[in-house]
Amino acid sequence: MVFSSLEFLFAFLPAFFAVYFVLPQRFRNACLLLGSLIFYAYGTWDQPLYIPLFLASAVVNWFVGLCIARTHHAKLWLIIG
Repeated sequence: MVFSSLEFLFAFLPAFFAVYFVLPQRFRNACLLLGSLIFYAYGTWDQPLYIPLFLASAVVNWFVGLCIARTHHAKLWLIIG
């Protein structure tokens, strides 16, 4: 599925927005994460090797983001990330 496909524009995107705007504010970041994972997993369903790679990339970038926010060496962590 690509962003310009009819399946994305008329099925996934409206369903995602409906869920996103119904949820309380505190659950919206989790909804964004879950929606992204579903979108990318569906797009790479024929090549399942990319799903764990995407998950690992998300976890590493989350960790690097925490390190950037909590240390004085933000530039170093940005380069590492």
